[in-house]
Amino acid sequence: MATISDIANKANVSRSLVSRVLNNRSGVSPENRKKILAAIKEYNYKPNALARALSNQKTQTIGVVMDDLCDKFVFDLIKGMQDTSEKLGYNIIFCSGRANNEVKFRYVDYFMQGRTDGMIAFGSRLSDGDVFKEMIEQPNPFVLIEGYIPDHEFNNIQLDNVGGAYKATKHLLELGRKKIWHVTGDLHFNVSLDRREGFLTAMRDAHADINETNIVCADFEEELAYKRISALLRDNKVPDACFAGADKPAYGVIRALYENGLRVPEDVAIIGFDDDRPDTFDMLFPRLTTMRQPLYEMGKAGVETLVRSIENPDWGPTRVVFEPELIIGQTCP
Repeated sequence: MATISDIANKANVSRSLVSRVLNNRSGVSPENRKKILAAIKEYNYKPNALARALSNQKTQTIGVVMDDLCDKFVFDLIKGMQDTSEKLGYNIIFCSGRANNEVKFRYVDYFMQGRTDGMIAFGSRLSDGDVFKEMIEQPNPFVLIEGYIPDHEFNNIQLDNVGGAYKATKHLLELGRKKIWHVTGDLHFNVSLDRREGFLTAMRDAHADINETNIVCADFEEELAYKRISALLRDNKVPDACFAGADKPAYGVIRALYENGLRVPEDVAIIGFDDDRPDTFDMLFPRLTTMRQPLYEMGKAGVETLVRSIENPDWGPTRVVFEPELIIGQTCP
């Protein structure tokens, strides 16, 4: 069965232009409209076939696209979405995009062609922007959790990553720590960029020293953080505190510090982000101080917002912002 991507490739146009023709929207030149209609005829493409078969009745189904359904970190988010959809009388289908935009495009096509009443996308990769723009071109409502589309109004569930990072860094500064490093998450994600911004803003507001060693890129990876911090320590560069943009790199920092004879938190205080610790880690190292995301509540809000848009089409776009919570462990008083 042909897809929107097939039509777009055949007509040598963008997917969004195909969507505009299918939904009888303006903004398509006569030449492109003619090519698209010819491709539709050649492929015998029938959009929204299921919707017509249901005589325009709702499917009572929500589609969700995420990068990785098997990541323990997102289990609470999934549970929040599933519990809420069942409570509101909707079925929910989860799909793994596997960090591959072509896969995500296929799922967006699948969900938006009458098989669901709306969809949710979770993620903040910079490369997801094209997928999110595709969702705007579709007639069905959608919600982005974490995602962002510049200069557009849409249903959006966000965590205040800038504010959370600011709060974590300020906490370290108020403890009297002055030489604070930030070990980043993957800077191909908006959340990592926002947490770096929050760190830098807090440091500037406190007139704290910022130099080339303040920022250590670790891409959400424990092992990479361990290697890069170890290299700095061998070069006699030692912080008195560290704010990690995710918990996994925070664990790598702790390993490196221990191997170099430094104590946590006496010599180096550490705060992570996400509350995403391995089950066995606390048996070997101090319990990590971290910024906790209310993932269950964010999943719940995502479904509630989408269902409201489905059942009340005239309701305007809604943005909900959640605040991360500082959880004091043993790596930072």
